[in-house]
Amino acid sequence: MKRIVYLAISIVSMVMLAACSSGDELLTRTITPLNPEVSTVDLPATKVFVQGAHLSGADTRSGWATTRNYSYGDLTWPSVNVVEGWEVARFTIRIDGTLPGWLNQSAAKYWGGHEGPNLGKVWTGYAYGTYDDRGLDYYKKDTKTGNNVGMFRYVYDESGIATQNAIKEAPDVVTFLTYWLNKETSETANKKALQSAIDDLNNNKTKVLWYVVKEVGMQYGWHVNGILTNKEVENVNDVADPDVTDEVNAEVEAGNLVDTDPLAVVPNNVEVDIHLQQHEDWNEIKTSTHIRTHAGAVTINLPLTESNIVEQDDFNIRVYDYYYKEYENVKTKITHDDKGITIEISGIEDDMIDELKANFGDGLTVEIHSYCKQIEGVWEELKKSKVVTEKTCDVVGQITSAYTTEKKDL
Repeated sequence: MKRIVYLAISIVSMVMLAACSSGDELLTRTITPLNPEVSTVDLPATKVFVQGAHLSGADTRSGWATTRNYSYGDLTWPSVNVVEGWEVARFTIRIDGTLPGWLNQSAAKYWGGHEGPNLGKVWTGYAYGTYDDRGLDYYKKDTKTGNNVGMFRYVYDESGIATQNAIKEAPDVVTFLTYWLNKETSETANKKALQSAIDDLNNNKTKVLWYVVKEVGMQYGWHVNGILTNKEVENVNDVADPDVTDEVNAEVEAGNLVDTDPLAVVPNNVEVDIHLQQHEDWNEIKTSTHIRTHAGAVTINLPLTESNIVEQDDFNIRVYDYYYKEYENVKTKITHDDKGITIEISGIEDDMIDELKANFGDGLTVEIHSYCKQIEGVWEELKKSKVVTEKTCDVVGQITSAYTTEKKDL
Protein backbone atom coordinates (compact mmCIF):
# COMPACT_ATOMS: atom_id res chain seq x y z
CA MET A 1 0.00 0.00 0.00
CA LYS A 2 2.89 2.36 0.73
CA ARG A 3 4.18 1.92 -2.81
CA ILE A 4 0.82 2.84 -4.26
CA VAL A 5 0.66 5.99 -2.14
CA TYR A 6 4.21 7.01 -3.04
CA LEU A 7 3.62 6.42 -6.72
CA ALA A 8 0.66 8.70 -6.47
CA ILE A 9 2.72 11.78 -5.88
CA SER A 10 4.59 11.49 -9.12
CA ILE A 11 1.55 10.80 -11.20
CA VAL A 12 -0.20 13.65 -9.44
CA SER A 13 2.61 15.95 -10.43
CA MET A 14 2.81 14.56 -13.92
CA VAL A 15 -0.76 15.44 -14.71
CA MET A 16 -0.71 18.65 -12.79
CA LEU A 17 -1.81 20.91 -15.62
CA ALA A 18 -2.73 18.31 -18.16
CA ALA A 19 -5.46 15.88 -17.35
CA CYS A 20 -7.68 13.94 -15.00
CA SER A 21 -8.33 10.26 -14.53
CA SER A 22 -10.55 7.69 -12.88
CA GLY A 23 -10.09 3.98 -12.46
CA ASP A 24 -12.48 1.57 -14.05
CA GLU A 25 -9.61 -0.58 -15.11
CA LEU A 26 -10.33 -3.94 -13.55
CA LEU A 27 -14.03 -3.82 -14.06
CA THR A 28 -16.45 -3.93 -16.92
CA ARG A 29 -20.08 -2.96 -16.88
CA THR A 30 -23.18 -3.89 -18.81
CA ILE A 31 -26.78 -2.77 -18.54
CA THR A 32 -29.67 -5.15 -19.01
CA PRO A 33 -32.97 -3.27 -19.41
CA LEU A 34 -35.78 -5.77 -19.08
CA ASN A 35 -38.09 -3.26 -20.70
CA PRO A 36 -36.25 -1.97 -23.80
CA GLU A 37 -38.84 0.68 -24.62
CA VAL A 38 -37.33 4.11 -23.93
CA SER A 39 -39.44 7.20 -24.39
CA THR A 40 -38.14 10.68 -25.13
CA VAL A 41 -40.13 12.26 -22.32
CA ASP A 42 -37.92 14.81 -20.56
CA LEU A 43 -38.01 13.18 -17.14
CA PRO A 44 -35.18 12.29 -14.77
CA ALA A 45 -33.93 8.71 -15.08
CA THR A 46 -32.92 6.39 -12.28
CA LYS A 47 -29.14 6.53 -11.85
CA VAL A 48 -27.06 3.65 -10.52
CA PHE A 49 -23.45 3.77 -9.32
CA VAL A 50 -21.34 0.84 -8.12
CA GLN A 51 -17.91 1.68 -6.66
CA GLY A 52 -18.44 5.16 -8.08
CA ALA A 53 -18.91 3.87 -11.64
CA HIS A 54 -22.01 5.21 -13.39
CA LEU A 55 -23.91 2.20 -14.73
CA SER A 56 -26.86 3.86 -16.41
CA GLY A 57 -24.91 4.95 -19.49
CA ALA A 58 -25.11 8.10 -21.57
CA ASP A 59 -28.35 10.04 -21.33
CA THR A 60 -30.13 10.37 -24.68
CA ARG A 61 -32.00 13.59 -24.02
CA SER A 62 -31.38 16.24 -26.66
CA GLY A 63 -28.72 18.80 -25.82
CA TRP A 64 -26.90 16.84 -23.13
CA ALA A 65 -23.92 16.22 -25.37
CA THR A 66 -23.51 19.89 -26.22
CA THR A 67 -24.32 21.77 -23.00
CA ARG A 68 -23.18 21.66 -19.40
CA ASN A 69 -26.63 20.61 -18.22
CA TYR A 70 -25.52 17.01 -17.92
CA SER A 71 -26.53 14.34 -15.47
CA TYR A 72 -25.11 16.00 -12.34
CA GLY A 73 -26.43 19.49 -12.98
CA ASP A 74 -24.69 22.67 -14.04
CA LEU A 75 -21.74 22.45 -11.66
CA THR A 76 -19.17 25.20 -11.26
CA TRP A 77 -15.48 24.44 -10.86
CA PRO A 78 -13.91 24.99 -8.40
CA SER A 79 -16.57 24.78 -5.69
CA VAL A 80 -17.36 22.87 -2.51
CA ASN A 81 -20.55 21.62 -0.85
CA VAL A 82 -19.64 21.56 2.82
CA VAL A 83 -22.99 20.24 4.00
CA GLU A 84 -22.97 17.15 1.75
CA GLY A 85 -19.20 16.68 1.93
CA TRP A 86 -18.16 16.87 -1.72
CA GLU A 87 -16.26 19.14 -4.10
CA VAL A 88 -16.54 19.64 -7.85
CA ALA A 89 -13.82 17.97 -9.94
CA ARG A 90 -12.75 18.26 -13.57
CA PHE A 91 -12.45 14.86 -15.25
CA THR A 92 -9.98 14.58 -18.13
CA ILE A 93 -9.13 11.51 -20.16
CA ARG A 94 -6.37 10.40 -22.52
CA ILE A 95 -7.74 8.33 -25.42
CA ASP A 96 -4.58 7.22 -27.22
CA GLY A 97 -4.04 4.29 -24.84
CA THR A 98 -0.64 5.40 -23.56
CA LEU A 99 0.74 7.24 -20.56
CA PRO A 100 4.18 8.80 -21.09
CA GLY A 101 6.62 9.91 -18.42
CA TRP A 102 5.30 12.71 -16.28
CA LEU A 103 7.88 15.24 -17.45
CA ASN A 104 6.59 14.84 -21.00
CA GLN A 105 2.88 15.29 -20.40
CA SER A 106 0.99 17.29 -23.00
CA ALA A 107 -2.35 18.85 -22.14
CA ALA A 108 -3.29 18.49 -25.80
CA LYS A 109 -3.34 14.71 -25.38
CA TYR A 110 -6.14 14.85 -22.79
CA TRP A 111 -9.82 15.55 -23.39
CA GLY A 112 -11.96 17.39 -20.85
CA GLY A 113 -10.18 20.38 -19.38
CA HIS A 114 -11.97 23.61 -18.53
CA GLU A 115 -14.77 23.24 -21.07
CA GLY A 116 -17.56 20.75 -21.73
CA PRO A 117 -19.70 18.32 -19.70
CA ASN A 118 -16.78 16.74 -17.87
CA LEU A 119 -17.44 17.86 -14.31
CA GLY A 120 -18.15 15.44 -11.47
CA LYS A 121 -17.72 15.23 -7.72
CA VAL A 122 -15.17 13.93 -5.22
CA TRP A 123 -15.62 13.25 -1.51
CA THR A 124 -13.94 15.66 0.88
CA GLY A 125 -13.75 13.18 3.75
CA TYR A 126 -11.42 10.66 2.09
CA ALA A 127 -8.03 10.21 3.83
CA TYR A 128 -5.99 11.78 1.05
CA GLY A 129 -2.23 11.90 0.96
CA THR A 130 -0.63 15.31 0.43
CA TYR A 131 2.09 16.39 -1.97
CA ASP A 132 4.17 19.46 -2.73
CA ASP A 133 2.48 21.24 -5.62
CA ARG A 134 5.27 23.31 -7.19
CA GLY A 135 6.88 24.15 -3.87
CA LEU A 136 3.80 25.80 -2.42
CA ASP A 137 2.71 25.36 1.18
CA TYR A 138 -0.91 24.27 1.38
CA TYR A 139 -1.22 25.46 4.98
CA LYS A 140 -0.22 28.99 4.11
CA LYS A 141 -2.91 31.27 2.76
CA ASP A 142 -2.74 33.79 -0.04
CA THR A 143 -2.92 37.24 1.52
CA LYS A 144 -5.25 38.52 -1.20
CA THR A 145 -7.67 35.62 -1.66
CA GLY A 146 -7.39 33.85 1.69
CA ASN A 147 -7.09 30.49 -0.08
CA ASN A 148 -4.58 27.83 0.88
CA VAL A 149 -1.81 27.66 -1.72
CA GLY A 150 0.26 24.50 -1.25
CA MET A 151 0.56 20.89 -0.01
CA PHE A 152 -2.36 19.68 -2.01
CA ARG A 153 -4.29 16.43 -1.65
CA TYR A 154 -4.39 13.34 -3.83
CA VAL A 155 -5.09 9.64 -4.04
CA TYR A 156 -3.51 7.44 -6.68
CA ASP A 157 -4.04 3.80 -7.54
CA GLU A 158 -2.22 2.16 -10.42
CA SER A 159 -5.09 -0.36 -10.66
CA GLY A 160 -7.67 2.41 -10.81
CA ILE A 161 -9.89 1.05 -8.05
CA ALA A 162 -8.87 2.78 -4.81
CA THR A 163 -9.65 6.09 -6.51
CA GLN A 164 -13.30 5.03 -6.60
CA ASN A 165 -13.51 5.56 -2.83
CA ALA A 166 -12.67 9.24 -3.39
CA ILE A 167 -14.88 9.75 -6.45
CA LYS A 168 -18.49 10.55 -5.59
CA GLU A 169 -19.84 10.93 -9.13
CA ALA A 170 -17.99 10.62 -12.44
CA PRO A 171 -19.44 12.12 -15.64
CA ASP A 172 -20.31 9.85 -18.52
CA VAL A 173 -17.23 9.60 -20.73
CA VAL A 174 -19.16 9.07 -23.98
CA THR A 175 -21.11 12.25 -23.29
CA PHE A 176 -18.12 14.50 -22.87
CA LEU A 177 -16.10 12.90 -25.69
CA THR A 178 -19.14 13.47 -27.92
CA TYR A 179 -19.09 17.12 -26.86
CA TRP A 180 -15.56 17.45 -28.23
CA LEU A 181 -16.38 15.40 -31.33
CA ASN A 182 -19.16 17.83 -32.18
CA LYS A 183 -16.70 20.74 -32.00
CA GLU A 184 -14.58 19.21 -34.77
CA THR A 185 -16.18 20.82 -37.81
CA SER A 186 -14.01 19.11 -40.42
CA GLU A 187 -12.38 15.74 -40.89
CA THR A 188 -9.27 15.80 -38.70
CA ALA A 189 -7.11 13.27 -36.91
CA ASN A 190 -8.70 14.40 -33.66
CA LYS A 191 -12.19 13.80 -35.02
CA LYS A 192 -11.28 10.32 -36.19
CA ALA A 193 -9.64 9.50 -32.84
CA LEU A 194 -12.63 10.76 -30.84
CA GLN A 195 -15.12 8.85 -33.01
CA SER A 196 -13.05 5.68 -32.65
CA ALA A 197 -12.86 6.12 -28.86
CA ILE A 198 -16.63 6.62 -28.61
CA ASP A 199 -17.33 3.61 -30.83
CA ASP A 200 -15.02 1.39 -28.79
CA LEU A 201 -16.71 2.42 -25.54
CA ASN A 202 -20.18 1.87 -26.97
CA ASN A 203 -19.12 -1.54 -28.28
CA ASN A 204 -17.66 -2.53 -24.90
CA LYS A 205 -14.15 -2.94 -26.37
CA THR A 206 -12.38 -0.59 -23.98
CA LYS A 207 -12.57 0.66 -20.42
CA VAL A 208 -11.71 3.79 -18.48
CA LEU A 209 -9.05 3.65 -15.81
CA TRP A 210 -9.31 6.67 -13.52
CA TYR A 211 -5.91 6.49 -11.86
CA VAL A 212 -5.52 9.71 -9.87
CA VAL A 213 -7.72 12.17 -7.97
CA LYS A 214 -5.79 15.32 -7.12
CA GLU A 215 -6.20 18.88 -5.93
CA VAL A 216 -3.90 21.22 -7.83
CA GLY A 217 -3.19 24.89 -8.25
CA MET A 218 -5.77 26.12 -5.75
CA GLN A 219 -7.90 24.95 -2.88
CA TYR A 220 -10.87 22.93 -4.24
CA GLY A 221 -9.14 22.74 -7.64
CA TRP A 222 -9.78 19.02 -8.12
CA HIS A 223 -8.74 17.08 -11.23
CA VAL A 224 -9.43 13.43 -11.94
CA ASN A 225 -7.21 11.97 -14.65
CA GLY A 226 -7.97 8.87 -16.66
CA ILE A 227 -6.94 6.77 -19.57
CA LEU A 228 -9.03 4.85 -22.12
CA THR A 229 -7.38 1.50 -22.64
CA ASN A 230 -7.93 -2.09 -23.69
CA LYS A 231 -9.81 -4.31 -21.29
CA GLU A 232 -6.85 -6.61 -20.70
CA VAL A 233 -4.79 -3.77 -19.19
CA GLU A 234 -4.80 -4.30 -15.43
CA ASN A 235 -2.38 -1.62 -14.27
CA VAL A 236 -1.55 1.90 -15.40
CA ASN A 237 2.14 0.97 -15.37
CA ASP A 238 1.44 -1.47 -18.19
CA VAL A 239 0.95 1.48 -20.54
CA ALA A 240 3.23 4.02 -18.84
CA ASP A 241 6.70 5.08 -19.84
CA PRO A 242 9.26 3.00 -17.88
CA ASP A 243 10.84 6.19 -16.58
CA VAL A 244 7.70 6.98 -14.57
CA THR A 245 8.75 4.73 -11.69
CA ASP A 246 12.23 6.30 -11.49
CA GLU A 247 10.74 9.77 -11.49
CA VAL A 248 8.31 8.80 -8.74
CA ASN A 249 11.14 7.47 -6.59
CA ALA A 250 13.00 10.74 -7.10
CA GLU A 251 9.95 12.65 -5.85
CA VAL A 252 9.79 10.43 -2.76
CA GLU A 253 13.50 10.88 -2.03
CA ALA A 254 13.18 14.63 -2.45
CA GLY A 255 10.57 14.68 0.30
CA ASN A 256 7.81 16.07 -1.87
CA LEU A 257 5.27 13.70 -0.34
CA VAL A 258 3.52 13.51 2.99
CA ASP A 259 2.31 9.95 3.30
CA THR A 260 -1.01 9.17 4.90
CA ASP A 261 -2.49 5.72 5.19
CA PRO A 262 -6.01 5.87 3.70
CA LEU A 263 -6.92 2.49 5.14
CA ALA A 264 -8.73 2.58 8.46
CA VAL A 265 -10.44 -0.13 10.46
CA VAL A 266 -13.41 -1.18 8.35
CA PRO A 267 -16.54 -2.21 10.27
CA ASN A 268 -18.25 -5.53 9.56
CA ASN A 269 -21.70 -4.32 8.64
CA VAL A 270 -24.11 -3.19 5.96
CA GLU A 271 -24.72 0.54 6.10
CA VAL A 272 -27.70 2.04 4.26
CA ASP A 273 -28.31 5.79 4.10
CA ILE A 274 -31.57 7.01 2.56
CA HIS A 275 -31.82 10.75 1.97
CA LEU A 276 -34.64 12.80 0.46
CA GLN A 277 -33.00 15.66 -1.41
CA GLN A 278 -34.49 18.95 -2.46
CA HIS A 279 -34.17 20.06 -6.09
CA GLU A 280 -35.84 22.74 -8.16
CA ASP A 281 -37.74 20.47 -10.55
CA TRP A 282 -37.81 16.99 -9.00
CA ASN A 283 -37.62 15.39 -5.58
CA GLU A 284 -34.66 13.03 -5.49
CA ILE A 285 -34.11 10.11 -3.13
CA LYS A 286 -30.51 8.90 -2.81
CA THR A 287 -30.04 5.41 -1.39
CA SER A 288 -26.41 4.65 -0.54
CA THR A 289 -25.53 1.08 0.45
CA HIS A 290 -22.11 0.09 1.80
CA ILE A 291 -21.67 -3.69 2.06
CA ARG A 292 -18.71 -4.47 4.32
CA THR A 293 -19.53 -7.93 5.55
CA HIS A 294 -20.70 -11.34 4.33
CA ALA A 295 -24.31 -10.29 3.89
CA GLY A 296 -25.27 -12.19 0.77
CA ALA A 297 -28.05 -10.43 -1.13
CA VAL A 298 -29.29 -7.09 0.22
CA THR A 299 -32.85 -5.86 -0.40
CA ILE A 300 -34.04 -2.32 0.34
CA ASN A 301 -37.66 -1.25 0.03
CA LEU A 302 -38.75 2.39 -0.14
CA PRO A 303 -42.55 2.14 0.23
CA LEU A 304 -43.55 5.09 -1.94
CA THR A 305 -46.93 5.42 -3.62
CA GLU A 306 -46.44 3.90 -7.08
CA SER A 307 -48.11 6.78 -8.94
CA ASN A 308 -45.65 9.21 -7.35
CA ILE A 309 -42.51 7.49 -8.71
CA VAL A 310 -40.86 9.26 -11.65
CA GLU A 311 -39.04 7.41 -14.44
CA GLN A 312 -38.34 8.25 -18.08
CA ASP A 313 -39.92 5.13 -19.56
CA ASP A 314 -42.17 3.93 -16.72
CA PHE A 315 -40.20 0.71 -16.35
CA ASN A 316 -41.41 -1.89 -13.88
CA ILE A 317 -38.14 -3.79 -13.52
CA ARG A 318 -34.60 -2.99 -14.62
CA VAL A 319 -31.35 -4.81 -13.90
CA TYR A 320 -27.84 -3.33 -13.87
CA ASP A 321 -24.80 -5.64 -14.01
CA TYR A 322 -21.38 -4.85 -12.57
CA TYR A 323 -18.33 -7.10 -13.05
CA TYR A 324 -15.31 -7.00 -10.76
CA LYS A 325 -12.31 -9.11 -11.73
CA GLU A 326 -12.98 -12.86 -11.63
CA TYR A 327 -15.98 -12.68 -9.32
CA GLU A 328 -19.60 -13.26 -10.20
CA ASN A 329 -21.25 -10.15 -11.54
CA VAL A 330 -23.13 -8.03 -9.02
CA LYS A 331 -26.73 -7.46 -10.10
CA THR A 332 -28.72 -4.45 -8.98
CA LYS A 333 -32.39 -5.04 -9.70
CA ILE A 334 -34.77 -2.10 -9.30
CA THR A 335 -38.51 -2.68 -9.22
CA HIS A 336 -41.25 -0.03 -9.34
CA ASP A 337 -44.66 -1.40 -8.32
CA ASP A 338 -47.40 -1.08 -5.71
CA LYS A 339 -44.79 -1.84 -3.02
CA GLY A 340 -42.82 1.27 -4.00
CA ILE A 341 -39.15 1.21 -5.04
CA THR A 342 -37.42 -2.08 -4.28
CA ILE A 343 -33.65 -2.38 -4.71
CA GLU A 344 -32.17 -5.88 -4.73
CA ILE A 345 -28.37 -6.26 -4.78
CA SER A 346 -27.20 -9.83 -5.41
CA GLY A 347 -24.18 -11.76 -6.67
CA ILE A 348 -22.05 -10.44 -3.82
CA GLU A 349 -19.32 -12.98 -3.13
CA ASP A 350 -17.74 -13.10 0.32
CA ASP A 351 -14.22 -13.21 -1.13
CA MET A 352 -14.90 -10.06 -3.14
CA ILE A 353 -15.93 -8.15 -0.01
CA ASP A 354 -12.82 -9.39 1.82
CA GLU A 355 -10.57 -8.28 -1.05
CA LEU A 356 -12.15 -4.85 -1.36
CA LYS A 357 -11.81 -4.25 2.37
CA ALA A 358 -8.22 -5.46 2.52
CA ASN A 359 -6.98 -3.53 -0.48
CA PHE A 360 -9.12 -0.42 -0.64
CA GLY A 361 -10.38 0.30 2.87
CA ASP A 362 -14.07 -0.31 2.21
CA GLY A 363 -16.48 -2.89 0.89
CA LEU A 364 -18.92 -2.70 -2.04
CA THR A 365 -20.75 0.59 -2.52
CA VAL A 366 -24.00 0.82 -4.51
CA GLU A 367 -25.80 4.15 -4.89
CA ILE A 368 -29.26 4.58 -6.41
CA HIS A 369 -30.83 7.92 -7.35
CA SER A 370 -34.63 7.77 -7.59
CA TYR A 371 -37.24 10.47 -8.15
CA CYS A 372 -40.79 11.29 -7.10
CA LYS A 373 -43.30 13.78 -8.47
CA GLN A 374 -44.41 15.51 -5.30
CA ILE A 375 -43.13 15.80 -1.77
CA GLU A 376 -46.41 15.45 0.11
CA GLY A 377 -46.44 12.28 2.20
CA VAL A 378 -43.03 11.06 0.99
CA TRP A 379 -41.19 11.59 4.29
CA GLU A 380 -43.74 9.55 6.22
CA GLU A 381 -43.48 6.79 3.60
CA LEU A 382 -39.68 6.83 3.59
CA LYS A 383 -39.56 6.40 7.36
CA LYS A 384 -41.11 2.95 6.84
CA SER A 385 -38.26 1.79 4.58
CA LYS A 386 -36.83 -1.66 5.34
CA VAL A 387 -33.51 -3.42 4.73
CA VAL A 388 -33.28 -7.24 4.56
CA THR A 389 -30.04 -9.22 4.15
CA GLU A 390 -29.71 -12.81 2.99
CA LYS A 391 -27.25 -13.66 5.77
CA THR A 392 -27.50 -12.54 9.36
CA CYS A 393 -25.32 -9.46 9.91
CA ASP A 394 -25.28 -6.00 11.47
CA VAL A 395 -27.32 -3.43 9.54
CA VAL A 396 -26.92 0.25 10.36
CA GLY A 397 -27.96 3.45 8.68
CA GLN A 398 -30.38 6.31 8.73
CA ILE A 399 -33.23 7.96 6.87
CA THR A 400 -33.02 11.74 6.52
CA SER A 401 -34.68 14.55 4.58
CA ALA A 402 -33.70 17.99 3.37
CA TYR A 403 -37.14 19.16 4.47
CA THR A 404 -36.86 18.29 8.16
CA THR A 405 -34.27 17.90 10.90
CA GLU A 406 -35.94 14.65 11.96
CA LYS A 407 -33.87 11.51 11.48
CA LYS A 408 -34.86 7.87 11.69
CA ASP A 409 -32.35 5.12 12.31
CA LEU A 410 -32.68 1.89 10.35
